[in-house]
Amino acid sequence: MSFMEQQEQKEVTDLEDMYRQSVMLSFNLGEVLSERIQRLPESTSPDPLAYPPCHYRTYMLDEYPVHQLSYQGMLPLYMKEKQYKNKVRDYYIRATMEATARLDIPSLRSAFIYIGHFFENLMIRDLDNRNRSFLINAIRYAGFIEDDSWKEIEVMESGFLDLARKNHVQIFITPSENAMKMIENVRRKYASGHDFSGMFEPDNHPMRT
Repeated sequence: MSFMEQQEQKEVTDLEDMYRQSVMLSFNLGEVLSERIQRLPESTSPDPLAYPPCHYRTYMLDEYPVHQLSYQGMLPLYMKEKQYKNKVRDYYIRATMEATARLDIPSLRSAFIYIGHFFENLMIRDLDNRNRSFLINAIRYAGFIEDDSWKEIEVMESGFLDLARKNHVQIFITPSENAMKMIENVRRKYASGHDFSGMFEPDNHPMRT
């Protein structure tokens, strides 16, 4: 390996380390913020949520339910370090559980899961991010599915240029027999200009079925 190649490798390694530390720091700050919010006077304190929170809604598509989970920001990059993976996993499980804790959600025996990655620009990105397994785990912990084996679920991912130029992840869950209709519904809404980031500001961006 040449000197220049060694330098480039070192720069990539240093950047990966800084990225890993920044992701872990953001999750740690979120946990501390959630704890501090609970100490505020009740009149000024919102419900304590992991930061950034997961947002949940459900709607009917003909006779089938569709569950939608929304997470701000891009799915963090995959890294092998155990502490990093545990922190990412715990965040998605915690945020999803807090968004659905008070709801009676019937588990689907056979489910189709559609993950939409919405990006702020057209920069080339790889959707082959193994951290998506943490999203599936969070869905299972929240009770949307009974099992996450290949016999019980199907998973599909798509990337979209976000109309509002924001990074976020949208997950749609429905019975397997409703898979194609749900995909068509999501894509039709996107093509017609629906702002999926409205999940984070429902008052400013009314949502449509």
